[in-house]
Amino acid sequence: MFQNLHDTFLTTRGTLKVPPEILKALKAKPGTRFVWALRPDGRLYIRAKTKTLEDLYGILTPPDGLTVSIEDMNPFR
Repeated sequence: MFQNLHDTFLTTRGTLKVPPEILKALKAKPGTRFVWALRPDGRLYIRAKTKTLEDLYGILTPPDGLTVSIEDMNPFR
């Protein structure tokens, strides 16, 4: 189920060191934001936020070139 399990330990300052192999695989850099979510069943999910809005620009294209202005969307707020 999991590949390449790594151990890490909580320091007395309350920090965790992420193994270098994982940081490399995530393409994480200093300042990368990590989001933690604890599920009701006790599972912990950690996600690296390595994408910016600029990275996502253009991934969605409107059908048939249809566009809507912000002003046209405002009544639906």
